[in-house]
Amino acid sequence: MKKINRRRVGSKRSAGFTILELLIVIVIIAILAVLTIASYIGTQASARDASVQSDIDRMDAIQTNYGANTMKNAVAGKAWYSGNGYDSDLAFTPSSGNVIDVVINSTDYCIRGYNPQGTKNSIFNSFYEESTTGFCNLLGPSIAAIVVYNGPTLGPLTALSPATIASGSNPEGIAISADGTSLYTSNNGGNTISMYSRNTSTGLLTPLSPATRATGSYPVATTISPDGTSVYVINNGASTISMYSRNTSTGLLTALVPATIATDAAGAPTDIKITADGNSVYVVNVISNKISMYSRNTSTGLLTALVPATIAAGTTPQGIAISADGKSLYTSNTGNNTISMYSRNTSTGLLTALVPATIATGTAPYYITISADGTSVYTSNNGGNNISMFSRNSGTGLLTALVPANIASGTGPEFITISVDGTTVYATTDANKIYIYGRNASTGLLTALVPANIATGTSPVNIAISPGGKTVYVDNYGAASISMYSRYIGY
Repeated sequence: MKKINRRRVGSKRSAGFTILELLIVIVIIAILAVLTIASYIGTQASARDASVQSDIDRMDAIQTNYGANTMKNAVAGKAWYSGNGYDSDLAFTPSSGNVIDVVINSTDYCIRGYNPQGTKNSIFNSFYEESTTGFCNLLGPSIAAIVVYNGPTLGPLTALSPATIASGSNPEGIAISADGTSLYTSNNGGNTISMYSRNTSTGLLTPLSPATRATGSYPVATTISPDGTSVYVINNGASTISMYSRNTSTGLLTALVPATIATDAAGAPTDIKITADGNSVYVVNVISNKISMYSRNTSTGLLTALVPATIAAGTTPQGIAISADGKSLYTSNTGNNTISMYSRNTSTGLLTALVPATIATGTAPYYITISADGTSVYTSNNGGNNISMFSRNSGTGLLTALVPANIASGTGPEFITISVDGTTVYATTDANKIYIYGRNASTGLLTALVPANIATGTSPVNIAISPGGKTVYVDNYGAASISMYSRYIGY
């Protein structure tokens, strides 16, 4: 009988996988898993984005309806931040996990929305809807929304490109219109005011044509009415205020008739401020130690001295600040190291000294600023190389020194201002730098940011921050230029 030789046809090796084959299989499975998870996450993020956009659309309809039916169109809508809870007027609840923030002015609104797990995941990286194109570039997020922001630190500055633009001779008074489209600086050495258009996307400035208008002698400060129709410049050498109407389309200024109004005789005005309602203007006079008070005709822009026309300030008053609610006014008094405190009659505009009338600061306070929420006041102490910090009682207007009362600055701090969102304080110094501080919204205390300062041009004086908070400008007295900086991460 023939023996049959049985053997397996094919490979001579034994059954099973080699280690290399197993590794290849594992890698393939891992790649597929990653792709599957990424696809799932992307799908989830897209779904959250769609949910946010849907919420914004719903809120857009609510705001439009609210503006149309409230006080006969007297307001554009209603400001609201979802983190503050339900609002019965709006009757809106965002979808789970979504954050909605609404900011308004008298005519427009901006709605921002995001989901921390979406592709738009912070208030500075959000979807948005605006009543007028470009409005969200002009008005930043609400303070409440910024307080909970946990992204990159706000406040540090980066020079724009180009970093500067030429001004007139010895600029030292800078202001930006509320719509963010115009910037002006008074030129002390040229008795002019320079006029610029501002690109609300990039922050860059372009001189208008003509580039300047005449002022009185030695102009030192500029302010713009909240409605953007009037510009005022104080003339230190002439003790007058130059008054202009502003073309809100072109930004060009035209002198009013009469073109000026007197401040206190030989008072040498150094600072000027206008109230948020646009009804009152105040000027501090460094030589006469008085505050000049004016009512403003909101139709013509002309000013009229109140009766009485002045009220006493401290010794050598230099700067002036008004609370957003219009109830309080403060002056920094360089000659006796104090702040004078006043209550303001919101009907008549007249001031009354508080009791006590003053509070101590550091040495030689130059300028003074107040936070938009009205809870904090700061002075730049030119002789003490520091900044004094105060809390403000919103009921009485009285100030209380914080603990610690001061924080160090560079040499000879000059001008000081705070961002509208309340997160950052900036001070120019004689060392040709801006010093930058983060502000604790709960305590009002300041902390130096890192980096703590950035270079400016020669002899920087005033600072202006764009309405949306994205751009900072400094006029350089010794360099006849304006330095331009980006402030926000962008959104």
